[in-house]
Amino acid sequence: MTQPASKPPQAPDPARFAANRRVAVFVAIFAMLFAGAVALVLREEKRRSLLIQPSPPAAPTEIPLPAAKTPAETPDPGETARPPAPTSPALQQSEEMAAALAAFREAAEFMKSQRYELAEERAAAALLAYPQMASAQRMLGLIYIQRGRIRPAIAILEASLRNEPFNPEALTNLAFAYLQNNNPQLALELVETCRSLHPTYTPALIQHGLILLTMRDFTQAITVLEETVEAFPAVPGPRNNLAIALYRSGDHAGAQEQLTRVLEMDPKNFSALFNTGAIYAQETNAPAAIPWLRQAMQQMPLHQFRTYLNDTDLTPIRETPEFLEFLEELDPAFPGAPPPP
Repeated sequence: MTQPASKPPQAPDPARFAANRRVAVFVAIFAMLFAGAVALVLREEKRRSLLIQPSPPAAPTEIPLPAAKTPAETPDPGETARPPAPTSPALQQSEEMAAALAAFREAAEFMKSQRYELAEERAAAALLAYPQMASAQRMLGLIYIQRGRIRPAIAILEASLRNEPFNPEALTNLAFAYLQNNNPQLALELVETCRSLHPTYTPALIQHGLILLTMRDFTQAITVLEETVEAFPAVPGPRNNLAIALYRSGDHAGAQEQLTRVLEMDPKNFSALFNTGAIYAQETNAPAAIPWLRQAMQQMPLHQFRTYLNDTDLTPIRETPEFLEFLEELDPAFPGAPPPP
């Protein structure tokens, strides 16, 4: 995409698009989760075929006859009480890796069904059996991110990079963890490193666009997000993020077009519904905004939705009769709660 000579003027709304960014982050996590879990299982299956296996003993060329014993000969007690031969290091390593791989596959299945507590337990079991298993470290890091444990996620993902330097999955997941830990600059450096080393690794595009969007570099974000949409045409998340970047750069029509495309794919997509309402709110068009907000409200529990009504993009319609009436609809769900400021 050709970049404009200067940064387009931003929309007159306040600086932070908090609600939409939280939704964009949520979508990006699950996009990575779906692609990452499948890729991890396939990669470990391939690694399993490379495990060190003990070589079978060579067949003897002749069978020696046992030495004859005299009737008076008695067996040496030491011969009958010999300890078993020690397990070879290769066999022990193979057994440990097999146990780790079995636990890893179980963790991957729990990840797919979003049973993160059980997934964490099995991923930890895999690492207990084989502490250097980088793929299990990456999975555990992703589980920690899903459960909001960002600092442990950073620690385990950094450990996985020490075991497999420059692994693209570890780089992108670690970048996301740093973004959640309010370190977008380091996150950007990691994802740029990943894209430089692995130019065909398209999941890094999702993280790259999200990071630029968070850093409010809308011009670059649009470029990366357009590339992301091309790589993931059927995934709503990147297209919704592109809509946010276009909106923030002042291209409201372009943003609306992308949101329409998202809703064609997923008519109940909360982020697209809410953002469409926010665009109308910025135009001080409460009658058009409220139906979209009402549809968005139906996609999540009311106690969660109420926090989104504090979004600053709704400020232009906050005192309109339509919006106040909309708040009254919510009052039974929040007895005694004051309306959003």
